[in-house]
Amino acid sequence: MSELLSYLSSLDVPDLVLCAAAVLILDVFALAIIIKASQEAKLCGKRWEHVSAGMELRQGGETWPLEADEILLGRHVSADIRFLDTSVSRYHAVMTVTGGVWSITDLDSRAGTYVNERRVKQAALHAGDIIRLGSTEMVLCPHDAPRPGGSSPKKKKRGGRRRV
Repeated sequence: MSELLSYLSSLDVPDLVLCAAAVLILDVFALAIIIKASQEAKLCGKRWEHVSAGMELRQGGETWPLEADEILLGRHVSADIRFLDTSVSRYHAVMTVTGGVWSITDLDSRAGTYVNERRVKQAALHAGDIIRLGSTEMVLCPHDAPRPGGSSPKKKKRGGRRRV
């Protein structure tokens, strides 16, 4: 510390001004990068809302926002949305989104995957579709769609695995 103080005291005033100017310039660049990163994060969020069409799955009083481009549905602990229902296979189905259109693909489950009571191997999904895996039913809804009876949904935490 004393070496630093002695070095700084040996510098001429123009050298100190030059150092201060360099630090100031670096701080301005760092601030510009932080601001740009924040703007980019907001833009990416808007893009994702457009791509994902702002959809979520609802079952009873629970809600699962569809926040990835591929979501595994099943009973296994590695499933993105996990069901405890034994009629649901460990790896039952996968939901994917392309250009704002969600689709579901059955992964050769025993009980089958149904969309609006029609058994499907793969199907495009639309708002209001009823999806059934085994004996578990869910509804695909936009985030802002009103809930029947005016109740507010219990949102699941973002990230990690979800269980039903």
